[in-house]
Amino acid sequence: MDKIKEIIRSLLRFLVYLLPVIFILIVGYIFYLKITKYRVEKTQEDLVYFMQHVRDNYPSARYMDFNADFIGYSDFLPLDVKIKQSDTGNDIYNRFGGKMIFNESPKTIAERKNYLYIKREEKMFKAQYKGLGAYVVMFTELKRHECIEMAITDWKSVLPNFMGVEASFVSEREPYNGLERINYFLLTDNQDEEYKSADNGTVSRKPLTQWEALKACNCMMDNCVVTLKFL
Repeated sequence: MDKIKEIIRSLLRFLVYLLPVIFILIVGYIFYLKITKYRVEKTQEDLVYFMQHVRDNYPSARYMDFNADFIGYSDFLPLDVKIKQSDTGNDIYNRFGGKMIFNESPKTIAERKNYLYIKREEKMFKAQYKGLGAYVVMFTELKRHECIEMAITDWKSVLPNFMGVEASFVSEREPYNGLERINYFLLTDNQDEEYKSADNGTVSRKPLTQWEALKACNCMMDNCVVTLKFL
């Protein structure tokens, strides 16, 4: 009987020490959720600002050399968005601590077909390439919950030129996830097309459901990526 009482007292002492730790972890997690929501909202504001400058500078909606170097030097983003120069050019950082990667992207099947054809030869590409009708913005180094929140966000309600989203994770076994499918599969005129690639990310023309996002953002630490495509 005495042994049972001693075990119970030990458990109670353990709980006395454990409960404050659990409380701190719960409060910290709630704070993290709120911070993530805030960062998603700031990202929306960044993209609204960005889109306005894109419209003003690309009235024909043809995008060429649409990358971080050009965007960083052109003041297309709010002043508090961090931009650093590296050995390879400008690095633009997103609100979650990773990078923002920009690229022009095909808008239609015809654009995709022509782009992939002329890209085979450097001379032909330089002579014939006149830009593409859409572009993508990739957000790298996201944690799982950040990826989920970005993937389930209704971007169309904030940015009418939104085309779709791709959510995925990057790993040594799957290094190609995150860009190819949204680049070449998500077009304005290929609703029923099946497109196969090494990219196994989840692509959608509307926000992912909570369950879809949970499966797509199956990453450890901060190796999730979300890519948005716009007209």
